[in-house]
Amino acid sequence: MPEYKLKTLSPIHIGNGEQINNWAYSIDNNKISIYKFEKVVNSIKNNKQRLINLTAEIERNPLTKNIGDIIKAWKLNIESEYTIEIKGKIKNHRNEYKQIWDFIKEGNEVYIPGTEIKGAIRTALFYKILKDKFNQDKKLKENFLKDYENCLRGENKKEIKKNFERLSKKWENYVFRGDFKENDGKKDFLRFLIVSDTDLKNPEECLEVDDIKLIGASGSFEELHEVLKAGTEFKIKMNIPWKEEYEGFISDNYKYLGLKKLREACNEFAESILETEIEYFKNTSDLNQRDKEIILVKLERRLDLVKVATNKKWLVLRLGKHQGFHSITINLLVKQLNQMLFAKAFKEIAPKGYENKPNKSRKITLTNEILGWLIIDLNS
Repeated sequence: MPEYKLKTLSPIHIGNGEQINNWAYSIDNNKISIYKFEKVVNSIKNNKQRLINLTAEIERNPLTKNIGDIIKAWKLNIESEYTIEIKGKIKNHRNEYKQIWDFIKEGNEVYIPGTEIKGAIRTALFYKILKDKFNQDKKLKENFLKDYENCLRGENKKEIKKNFERLSKKWENYVFRGDFKENDGKKDFLRFLIVSDTDLKNPEECLEVDDIKLIGASGSFEELHEVLKAGTEFKIKMNIPWKEEYEGFISDNYKYLGLKKLREACNEFAESILETEIEYFKNTSDLNQRDKEIILVKLERRLDLVKVATNKKWLVLRLGKHQGFHSITINLLVKQLNQMLFAKAFKEIAPKGYENKPNKSRKITLTNEILGWLIIDLNS
C-alpha cells in the first residue's frame, strides 16, 4: 500500500480506557517515570515482610505516596517502562496524587489506530456529502431537517437520544450505502478505503503528560492525560483497492472515495470546525485576554493551513478525546442550515454540565493547546 507521512499539529489523546495511578509512577521535578506494579511486587516476592510493608503503605497512603517513594526508600533496582515530561499539576487541591489517562499502545509502543483516522474521515465525508446533496436538492434538505426536528418529540431524554441515533443511522445508510433502509455493510462504499495503523514509536520520543482543563463551565476540571506531542511524525498506509465491477453494487457516492475528494471533504469539514472554534474563543469571557489571544493565533494559523491544504495535497483531521461536540456529529451541518433548530436541539443533545445545563465548554491543555489536530501529507 502507498505510504504517507502523518504529523500531529496539536496534542492528541487516544485512550485505551485505562488510567495510571500513583502506584505505577514516580515523579522527579518535571519528569514522570511509568512502572509496572507487578515488577515491583516481583522484585520483593521472596521477602514476605516487604510484601506486607508494601500493602500497609498503600493502605495508609493510598493517594499521598507513589511507587517512586518505595523504590527510592528501599533502594530497589527496577527499570521504568519509560520516562516523559509532565506539564501540569501531579496533585489535586487536596494534595493527593492524580490518575493519568493512558495513551493506547501496542507492546508498550505508541501508535495511532487506523480506525481512528478512518472514523474521522467518515465523519467528514458524512458532512460533505450531505451538504453537497442538500445544495442540489432542496426537498432532500427539507426532509432531513424535518427528520431532525421530529427527533425532539421524544417523551424523555433517553427517547430523544435514541431518536437521534436512529436519525444518524438512517442518513448514514443513505450516504454510504445508497438507501435509507440499507443495512448491509458490504454495500458501504467506505469499506474500500483501507487505512493502516501508524508505525510504532517509543513513548519517550513522542509522549508527554498534559493537564486538560475545562473552560466555559462552572466548577473546576483538570485531568492528566498522556498525549502525543505536537510535531510528532508517523508513517501510515492508505489505499483504495477499487474495481470497476463494484459500480452498480454500491452507492454512487463512491465517487467521493478518490484521494482528491477525500482531501476536499476532510479539509472543508476541518475549516468549518475551526471557524466555529474561532467564533467560540472570540466570544468567551472565561479566559484572560493573553490566553485568548494565544489560542486564537493558533486557531487562525491552523485555518490558514487548512485553506491551502487541498491544493498542497494535505489532508487535515481532528480526532481523539476532547475533540469537541461539533467534530464528531452532524450537528455542525444543522447549525449551518438552521440555527434556530440547532439551538432548540442543542438543549437536548449536548453533553450536560453544571446544573444539568447544555455544556458549551471547551477542553484545552494548561499551555493553551487545542486538542486533536493532525495532517497527512498525500505527496509522500
